[in-house]
Amino acid sequence: MLVDIYKCYVHGLCGENGICIYNLQPTCICPDGFTRNDPSDWSKGCSPKFNMTCDSTKLDFVQLYNTDFYGYDLVTYGSGISFEECRNRCLSDCKCKGFGYTTDGQGNCYPKGTLLNGYSVPSKALNMHIKIPRGTIVSSSELSKVGTHDLNCSNEDLVLGGNDAGEGKSSKNSYIRYMIAFVSAFGVIEIICISLAWWYIFRKQFHEELANMGYIVLAMGFKRFTYAELKRATKNFKEEIGTGGFGTVYKGVLDDERVIAVKRLGGVLQGDAEFWAEVSIIGKINHKNLVKLWGFCAENEDKLLVYEYVENGSLDKILFTDSASKLDWNQRYNIAVGTAKGLSYLHEECLEWVLHCDVKPQNILLDDHLEPKVADFGLSKLFKDQHDTGFSKVRGTRGYLAPEWMMNQNIDAKADVYSYGIVLLELLTGRTAFGHDNNNLSIQWATKQHMTQEGLRKMIDLRLINESYEKKIDRMIQVALLCVAEDRHSRPPMSKVVEVLTTYDE
Repeated sequence: MLVDIYKCYVHGLCGENGICIYNLQPTCICPDGFTRNDPSDWSKGCSPKFNMTCDSTKLDFVQLYNTDFYGYDLVTYGSGISFEECRNRCLSDCKCKGFGYTTDGQGNCYPKGTLLNGYSVPSKALNMHIKIPRGTIVSSSELSKVGTHDLNCSNEDLVLGGNDAGEGKSSKNSYIRYMIAFVSAFGVIEIICISLAWWYIFRKQFHEELANMGYIVLAMGFKRFTYAELKRATKNFKEEIGTGGFGTVYKGVLDDERVIAVKRLGGVLQGDAEFWAEVSIIGKINHKNLVKLWGFCAENEDKLLVYEYVENGSLDKILFTDSASKLDWNQRYNIAVGTAKGLSYLHEECLEWVLHCDVKPQNILLDDHLEPKVADFGLSKLFKDQHDTGFSKVRGTRGYLAPEWMMNQNIDAKADVYSYGIVLLELLTGRTAFGHDNNNLSIQWATKQHMTQEGLRKMIDLRLINESYEKKIDRMIQVALLCVAEDRHSRPPMSKVVEVLTTYDE
């Protein structure tokens, strides 16, 4: 049941302005004042029956209880503000089509620029208010008045006999009206009783599923773990194996003896439903050079992701230590190719376009055969501001950030290409781009050294200077310098990087 309704609104099946509700099965409806664009195709959404104006004095809102439209929050998002302030923010903004306001006492305000991915569930602690012109929606009291005045049951024009016949007809018509009213009232009461009973059963089942299920098998087949289960598997989060901007990673062992890596996230802004929706997208991504997501946990403030455990840990723990001598040029080249394939899959082959936003050796894991697996992909979606439809904050690690992050430009896949180029230079030189040490890697230094044969010898990792792979090394250097071009339009896409490296390799 939960899976179906999440699939309904996550993929926008009801179109713009449409709302997904659960009524025995996921169903799409249009709000009051809206009409369906295409009776045969819900994905085309609903259109308003009115023309919108920007004059706030002529606007009002219609309220939808326990309803939200996922995403598309405007920059006027606020937390801990009053309902009136939230309402006024939307009234004064022509781009605002409505706003959501939480009913949990937190005072969260979500002005919406687009009404897409709408859904309604009884447990949603948020009411949606859709902007309409004043007087557009007829109130229920006005409807009853119209119904009364439009009915004309008199037969004055049909009276053929005298007054007695007219009175008989009038009495008969009155009796019929009373009977119709009684049957109608009985039908309404019956419908209300059935609806209340259905709502009670649905609500009970909904909360039982949230409270009692140890696992939810979602459409993509991975599991929802309980917090207690992961606490037991990690021995109360005892063995820390890594940390980063998204959270801390712990090693654990499940009851079936599988070894796992549990990432405990901090600072996730989404509620449970939104978190599940984003995780469901990440869980569908599957490639041999990407770390596999096995499941997740979402209980109150605790948000955790469960990954496969990768034996040799992250690339930085081998590359920037004395053990780097274990990585010969063939192995480093294979790591470069595998990483490029994983990023190319994320950028160009996934159904959902995924930016990594933090490509670095710490996020490239090596299995027992030193095959690379990119980790932490998709997590930037979980940490994106709810009012931010792009990237208004810098994401990534100093030393690996593309110039466009600092120039307030639009961020696309070429930002990941730049970070990958830095990783290639690190594989070639054995120097890290992170830090302020004089021996650290810099693009200017690498470009300068590449100009001369003597500089090339200084550029290559001294621990492997005696190995003879000159053509392969030269190809890696050329690709790396193309990837770190300051002009992002000069950088190749990851699919081209894979093509160049694998064509040479073959």
